[in-house]
Amino acid sequence: MTSPLFKTWAEVDLSAIVHNIRRIRELVGPAVKILVSVKADAYGHGVYPVSRASLAAGAEWLGVSHVKEALELRAYFPRAPIMILSAGMLGHSRPIVRNDLVPVISSLEIARDLGQEALSMGRRAPVHLMVDTGMGRIGIWHENFLPTLEKMTRVKGIRLEGICSHFSTADRPDTSFATEQLRAFNAVVSAAAARKISFALRHIANSGALLGIAESRLDMVRPGLMIYGIYPAPHMEEMIDLKPALSLKTQVAFVKRVHPGRPISYGRTYICPRETVIATLPIGYGDGYSRAHSNRGEVLVRGRRAPIVGLVTMDQLMVDVGRIPEVRVGDEVVLIGSQEGESITAEEAAGRIGTIPYEVLCQLGKRVSRVFKNEPAAAPPQ
Repeated sequence: MTSPLFKTWAEVDLSAIVHNIRRIRELVGPAVKILVSVKADAYGHGVYPVSRASLAAGAEWLGVSHVKEALELRAYFPRAPIMILSAGMLGHSRPIVRNDLVPVISSLEIARDLGQEALSMGRRAPVHLMVDTGMGRIGIWHENFLPTLEKMTRVKGIRLEGICSHFSTADRPDTSFATEQLRAFNAVVSAAAARKISFALRHIANSGALLGIAESRLDMVRPGLMIYGIYPAPHMEEMIDLKPALSLKTQVAFVKRVHPGRPISYGRTYICPRETVIATLPIGYGDGYSRAHSNRGEVLVRGRRAPIVGLVTMDQLMVDVGRIPEVRVGDEVVLIGSQEGESITAEEAAGRIGTIPYEVLCQLGKRVSRVFKNEPAAAPPQ
């Protein structure tokens, strides 16, 4: 029997995805729809298996960043509701309408383009309008929204299905600005209702707001990081029971004894202070494991922590295993995940290099093989 060609892989436990969605469902109740954010290859977890598991667990919508992601997802899920959450759709109205995708829009220009395309196909394209309540990214400023909205109602070929906004600080203990954003959003919705303009779906809650601001759940919530078992902030860990879905693993590729004074890796940034054993691992920044882990990250070998020493290179990195007995070539190494009762979380790995778990997960590259475990036996047809 030959060994696998890949020596570095990410294990994705799809039962954790199901568990997390079910916990969210318990929190929001049966009437609130759940849109699962699967953009950026489901935060590096694998978009198609994660989407299947999410739909099987009862999520109603899938959310992606741009048209290309949406079209790739539509090929696998012909009938699932798919929302495009970012800007940059002008010029892509034909594939959006033809493939029954639902865009979040922020201008009359794209509304008219979509409407014209939909009319040419004898359809009405559903759209969700983005209100900027303080994120400052996309959307129409809430103070100026009503005049634009009234013009939107006169655009033929579109259907105003939803209205949404996005929080910028909902994961912080101080929710005062997020509360102000919600107030501004609700004011826009109320003003629209006074003009007899209503929306089937109002949504603003991301993971942080879903947990920290219950009144923001409205008609639909848009969890992202929570789906993958990562808490939006440390103070939210007691609010819901989540299970991390992804473990990043590799194997020891080479082991050698090193005398004091020997340098390790490029630039001689680490000089061995004592006689030790250095293990080389077949993973580097070419796989999306950041160079920032150099001389500060840790891995698990035989259930014990081993420090990364020297600079992380494109394809390999080195760890000091001198205090871990009998490390051998082929031993499993955990960079994110658990081993023999010890754990390194994505949050810890991110904290060590001054970034966020989103980045740690999303930057894992194509060379890291994904191994999927515990896929739901039956998913609803989509």
